[in-house]
Amino acid sequence: MGTSFWRRTTIDSPAAEFPDGEHVDLVIAGAGFTGLITALMAAARGKAVVVLEAHTVGAGASGATTAKVSVLQGTRLSSIRSKHGLETARAYADANRYGLDWWAEFCETHGVDSQRRRAVTFSKGRMGTSTLRKEMKTLVDLGLPARWYDRVDVPFPARAAVELPDQMQIDPVEALAALARAATALGVRIVEHARVTGLTAQGTGEDAFVKVTAHPGTMTARDVVLATASPALDRGPTVATMEPERSYLCAFDYSGGLPEGMYGSVESPVRSLRTVPSPGGEVLFVGGNGHRTGTATGTASKIDSLREYAEKYFPGATMTHGWSAQDFHPVTMLPKSGPLPWGKGRVHFAGGYSKWGLTGAPAAAGIMVDRLEGVDPRVSFGKPSITGIAKNAVPLFADVPVQLAATAAQAIVRKPRPSIRPMGEATGDDGETCRVGLLCPHMGAALTWNDVERSWDCPWHGSRFSACGELIEGPATSDLTRYDTPR
Repeated sequence: MGTSFWRRTTIDSPAAEFPDGEHVDLVIAGAGFTGLITALMAAARGKAVVVLEAHTVGAGASGATTAKVSVLQGTRLSSIRSKHGLETARAYADANRYGLDWWAEFCETHGVDSQRRRAVTFSKGRMGTSTLRKEMKTLVDLGLPARWYDRVDVPFPARAAVELPDQMQIDPVEALAALARAATALGVRIVEHARVTGLTAQGTGEDAFVKVTAHPGTMTARDVVLATASPALDRGPTVATMEPERSYLCAFDYSGGLPEGMYGSVESPVRSLRTVPSPGGEVLFVGGNGHRTGTATGTASKIDSLREYAEKYFPGATMTHGWSAQDFHPVTMLPKSGPLPWGKGRVHFAGGYSKWGLTGAPAAAGIMVDRLEGVDPRVSFGKPSITGIAKNAVPLFADVPVQLAATAAQAIVRKPRPSIRPMGEATGDDGETCRVGLLCPHMGAALTWNDVERSWDCPWHGSRFSACGELIEGPATSDLTRYDTPR
């Protein structure tokens, strides 16, 4: 899989040394949008903040996003309403409007390139149009300025559409760099290549604190926020109720012709489209083809079908980049921002945006910092209903091939003997042939091979490893076991 279009430029973030042995108010694991915005908000309130990033700033989904900032998110509001009621949908919409307003102000004051665009959800057939009408009704009932179109003039198949005007698109790498600069100016220390591998809550009551173990050393903090897409180190109900999903995105040199807007389809396979202004014309983004991590075969076809779609409906479009990203979908359909069940109330998690993290991150950060200050949050993602949770709840092994689930379940029940431990063999980037154990070190799931991205992927919680077993992304915190002798 290639490099994200956005990463054609690098983020020159101010790097700090790991503060070994120090105590601070707040440690944040993860230097994506959620982590950096949380750091910025907390530092603005006088907190001593350290951000620990396992790779580099924006190395995860934040640097691979479609970069849409929108309250209209497919048919998400009507789906939330059907499961949890109108008031929860209202709270979710208000939180995302907060995120949109926050980005508008930040981009203006920090010189981040952005464009105001209409968001459009479109249908291709009768059933999709019926679903779309439910979204329109919810938008109207929430008092949002939505518009209905019986037809929409676009070059790809579309029957009807809902529009929400005055949304936003940004350059995420430019935004990440600006966030890093702004946070650093307030005293935040951003430490790259510092993976958090252990959290131990100590003390009681107001004297409780967290010992943070990371690859470079140890330190302590009054509170720790996991801004790691999925809750790193968690083996409890939080990570178990979040489904990892990979989706794909391609960029094309394009002469123009798509009416301005950020488009998304109702029916599967989902298609997400928008353009980016460039000196030579426009860059067209076409995305979609999401699937649960670790369960799809022939992932090369995911990129191929997006390329074929663009070439069919946008003649002359030339593909320049193709990549994928990973997001997490909570079964409640609502993002999380608050303490985890373990950690004595000092270990927190913010995430689970279901591909809409750019809009949700400022709200999650605001909720988090308000709670850490002991004040009522200004916004909320809404309260899930018990019936809504039951409707959305899925077994831990849902959609996972039976043989993988059985192997992984056996691995959890008892540690396999070396003679039957599953192993895999693959060739690394440098041509080295590697043999690795295929049980995820997080909770023992059997890994599957992703032939396009050349990675071992976990179908349970989304951890991914290189061909030779190096951890790419968590919630696992360690590499795979090697059974060959590395050169």
